[in-house]
Amino acid sequence: MPLKEGNIMTPVNSWLQQEFLRRKLVSPFGILLLGLISLASAFLVAEDLFLVPLVASGLIIGIITVYICLFKPYYGLYVISVFSIFVFYPNHLIGRDVLPLSPVLEILILFVFLGSYLNRTGVPGTSRVLIKTLISIAIITNTASVLIQAFNPNVKGLEVWMPTVRRWLVYIMVYVMAYRLIDSMQKFRFFAKFWIIAAFVVALYGCYQQWFGYLPMEMNYIMSVPGSYELLFQGGQLRKFSFLSDVVSFGVLAGSMATFTLVIAIYQKNRNRMALMIFMALIMLLGMAYSGTRTTTIILPAGIMLYGFLTIKSKTTVITLFCMTMIGLFLFFAPIYSSPTLNRMRTTFDSKDESMNLRERNRHYIQPYLHAHPLGGGIGTSGLLGAHFYPEHPLADFPTDSGLLRIGLESGWIGLIIWIFFNLAILWQGIYYYFRMKSRECKIFIAALLATLFPIIVTQYSQETIGQIPGAIFFFSALSLMKRLMEFDAGVAVSETASASLQND
Repeated sequence: MPLKEGNIMTPVNSWLQQEFLRRKLVSPFGILLLGLISLASAFLVAEDLFLVPLVASGLIIGIITVYICLFKPYYGLYVISVFSIFVFYPNHLIGRDVLPLSPVLEILILFVFLGSYLNRTGVPGTSRVLIKTLISIAIITNTASVLIQAFNPNVKGLEVWMPTVRRWLVYIMVYVMAYRLIDSMQKFRFFAKFWIIAAFVVALYGCYQQWFGYLPMEMNYIMSVPGSYELLFQGGQLRKFSFLSDVVSFGVLAGSMATFTLVIAIYQKNRNRMALMIFMALIMLLGMAYSGTRTTTIILPAGIMLYGFLTIKSKTTVITLFCMTMIGLFLFFAPIYSSPTLNRMRTTFDSKDESMNLRERNRHYIQPYLHAHPLGGGIGTSGLLGAHFYPEHPLADFPTDSGLLRIGLESGWIGLIIWIFFNLAILWQGIYYYFRMKSRECKIFIAALLATLFPIIVTQYSQETIGQIPGAIFFFSALSLMKRLMEFDAGVAVSETASASLQND
């Protein structure tokens, strides 16, 4: 007898849709609800309790958001994506860090994850296909490594370990729910368009900050954090962070999405659309440059290099590589010295730059500790976190300035090997899928994803670039969507894939 799956939340979902969407509260229940809200608001305002109606309005918006995440998880995926882009901006406008909105984002991701399970329409078992991929195996292995860190004898307490595990589990949920929800080529096309437009908006606001200056509230926010102004003021100007939490997150998002946009634009047959996408990519590259993050300078060359490796036989690729090389040579060697932004980018490869040399000396200084501690010093023991939570630890206040070095010091060389395996699994699986695909469109998309993910992996050498919001939403979604693209290329429907998995069990 064939298995059928009913929607677990169908009765409640149907009633809510009937009252709010179809009747639009034009019903006895709606009149009663709106009447009570009006009376309560009028009474509170009369009693000079102005904030209470505002809080109530926020509560209503929150309830609607939770409803969308639970009962319309596909739309919820984009709700959390938009929320992740603007999650830090309210604090910028307030002028100080007072609203703890990051945990709210994690809760919404949990609701979308649950919604993707409760409202699934196909036969159960679809996600089992995803678990068998090399990337999933690498994620599971890294999860085990993080969990083992709870028993690390080199650190006392779990003050930093618990938030780290929670955030990693959130990323796993993004990885799984993106695979569940984006189950058609049409949905993937929208996913790509959404992130291109979102990155363009973020970059455009960063350009606005550069051209017209920070808003007074944003300057208050910068000044409220000790040492923030000194860190941002480089080369005679302030580095820009747009809506995001910091300049690194902004620079990496803008640079990686510019690469994604350019690779897709190269294959556009419609000249107007190609011109528009190239313009959007240029704005993103400007935003990347205005962030002042020198590490991001390598993003576009690294992405185009991998793209060239995948498509070296194409005439379009040869022309693209030639044009990019000429533009790069012009930017780095042209006699233009009046631009602080361009001057800072040029110091990326300057062997005499003291900042870069200091980081290199720090790496060599701390290597003996890494070699002697296979499990590392413990999660959260290095840098400012270590100085705050574990001030007596040998790694406390040590500036890692590198995602790879931080993992090596805190999780040991064993954890570093596992993390490198995770990164290599991403590249291997993507390249393997690319050369097995037959669909031109699927090959273009997976080449664009690889050209976007590879530079982010490379930038870990000098920055912590994986796990920053909102880039992490795109990054972990892209990992599972490579598997989806392979399925689209093979013409396998979601229900067929799930049925095959169920029959094999």
